Amino acid sequence: MKRAWGAPLLAACLLMAGCASALDTSQKADRTQSPAADARWLTLAVTLPEDARPLPVKLHYDSARCKEPRSYGVGGQSQSGVAMMRASHYEDLELVKEPTGNQYKARLAIDAGGPCQWMLTSLETAFAYTSRHPLVQGREVQAHRISFEFAKAKDAIRAPNVRMVFPYVPVIITDDDIPEKELRLAPLGFFLPPTFDPSASGTMYLVFKVHDDKPVTARSIPKDRYRYLVSYPDGSTSISPSKTSVGNQDARIRCLVTPAKGDEKKKDCSNVRPDATD
Repeated sequence: MKRAWGAPLLAACLLMAGCASALDTSQKADRTQSPAADARWLTLAVTLPEDARPLPVKLHYDSARCKEPRSYGVGGQSQSGVAMMRASHYEDLELVKEPTGNQYKARLAIDAGGPCQWMLTSLETAFAYTSRHPLVQGREVQAHRISFEFAKAKDAIRAPNVRMVFPYVPVIITDDDIPEKELRLAPLGFFLPPTFDPSASGTMYLVFKVHDDKPVTARSIPKDRYRYLVSYPDGSTSISPSKTSVGNQDARIRCLVTPAKGDEKKKDCSNVRPDATD
C-alpha cells in the first residue's frame, strides 16, 4: 500500500516558506511616535566651552508592544539566524543654541507612545572641541560619548531635574616617529552615570568643562618602546607606562584643577602620584 506523502510535504514546504517570509529582516515596526497627554518629556540642556560645539544626540527607543525580526549570530554561521525580538528605534537629535551664552537645548519624549508604545531607553551625547594651544592650534577633537540609561530599575534616579558636571583637560602627545601631534580630551576621573526613571517631566543639565589653561603634554622617550615623559602645567613631570595612560584619570592634574582651599595661595601637587586614588 502506497502512502500519499505529496500533500503533507507540500503543506510543510509552504509553512516553512511562510515562516521565512514572516522573518524577513526588512520588515520594521511602526516608528510613529504620539506621546499621550500625561507622557513624560525631557529637556536636555548642555553647556559647553566657547571653543566647543555639540554633536547630535543619539536616542534609543524600545517598544513595549511590537516585535520585529532581527538577525543574530553566535559562534559563526552554525548558530546564527533570524528571530522575533523587541523592536528598537534609533534617531539623532540636534541641539539648538540658546540666544545667549553657550547652552544648547532639545526636548524629547521619554514616553513616546504611538502604535508600538515607544519608550526611551538611552541617550548618548558628546561634543567636539577646537584647541587654542600653540602646538595644535585650530585642531578639533571629539570627546568620548557618554551614555545615560533610562529604565524602571530599583536604584534608578527618580528626580525630574538633574545636573551633572564633566571636566576634561587637553592632552597633547608628541611621538618622535610621527610628524603630527596627537590631541585628545582626558576626563578627570571615571564616572558611570546612574540609571534614570524620572517621576515627571523635567530637565537634564549637562555641563562640560575643558580646562584649556592646564594642558598636559607628553613626549615619547627615546629608545623606549612604550613609555612617555608627561609634563604638567606646574612644571612637574612623571613617566607614563603607555600612550593610552597619558592623562587617563590622572590624580595630579585633578589636584591642579581643584581650587585651593582656605589660606592656600598656591597648591603643591608635584608629589601627587598620577595613579593615586581619591
